[in-house]
Amino acid sequence: MKIVYLTAGLIFFIIGLIGVVLPILPTTPFMLLTSYCLLKSSDKLNDRFIRTKFYREHVKPFKENKGMTIKSKLVIIIPVSLMLLIMAVLIDNTVMRIVIAVLLTVKIVVFSRIKTIKTEVLNDDE
Repeated sequence: MKIVYLTAGLIFFIIGLIGVVLPILPTTPFMLLTSYCLLKSSDKLNDRFIRTKFYREHVKPFKENKGMTIKSKLVIIIPVSLMLLIMAVLIDNTVMRIVIAVLLTVKIVVFSRIKTIKTEVLNDDE
């Protein structure tokens, strides 16, 4: 069973890394899944993942505080929205424009449902 968790963890990690540069894929949920799978597969790999800068900056605050700061939300939503809007303007395909509009809507709805936390909450844990 540990092999299954290890394989899933590595797949989720790769998808999460792709999500860093590709606006369609969310990064944080895949990194949370990576953390869960690595925890189940190997304590050593989980400890290694937890020590990464990416985990400390993106996954840990979300996991511990069950939310994101407004700055974190905007840092994700604004560039992604701009990229999707540029794609919608440049693409001359009605179906793709509808898909992009749906993606934008889903992204905004998902992020609006994530609890917004204050920066002070993050600083108290350090």
